[in-house]
Amino acid sequence: MKPLRIAALVFSGLLILAGAAMAYMASVRGRYVPGIGIVGPDTSLGQPRHPVTEEMANSVKRLDRKIGKFFKLPDTTGKPVLIGGQGPKPQFLFFVKQGCPCSFDAEPIIQKLYHHFDGKIEFIEITDAKFDDAKKWAADLKIPYPVVTNPKLDVMESYQAPASVYSTLLDQNGLIVKRWAGYSMDYLAEMNQEMSKLLGETAKPFDAAYAPKIKTSGCTFDGYKAIKE
Repeated sequence: MKPLRIAALVFSGLLILAGAAMAYMASVRGRYVPGIGIVGPDTSLGQPRHPVTEEMANSVKRLDRKIGKFFKLPDTTGKPVLIGGQGPKPQFLFFVKQGCPCSFDAEPIIQKLYHHFDGKIEFIEITDAKFDDAKKWAADLKIPYPVVTNPKLDVMESYQAPASVYSTLLDQNGLIVKRWAGYSMDYLAEMNQEMSKLLGETAKPFDAAYAPKIKTSGCTFDGYKAIKE
């Protein structure tokens, strides 16, 4: 075999190895999202870590048209936040778990959805992290809406959110309009439609960016106690 051909084969092999290494690092270390930084491993390609099962998709319908439980809890700035009850705006509750890569994945898109509605919907993020960790999370990811810390998980249990990336939409009277067991392009389109409907507006196109096509949930909250129907 000629030296030039051997060199070409070696070079091709190195390129393949480099490509594989880059793909591995991307899957482990995550990706850069403008305005946010590095977020968790990309679930938009292939199978998600936690696909939404048929049972999960059906279970989130259990609270439709029911009054959500009222909570008054401080956010990471110490300001009291009212969850549920009557208010001037609809509320969107988004649940995240400390250290959950799924929460990192979804956060930039949830922030994008928040800006899409330009403050007309009150977004509240609820985490199982303790105060200092929650404060760091909010600062590191530049979260523009309140982040409420709830290590006791009583908000998660009341709104039947067993895992991160679950969300709940309430109307101005505290009535649960719809819940989602995760996020995806379809779920985000539904969120956009339901929020617009509550505001009495025609839904504007929302770019779901890198959201997975497959409905994707998050990591389960440790110590979560399911409410028996």
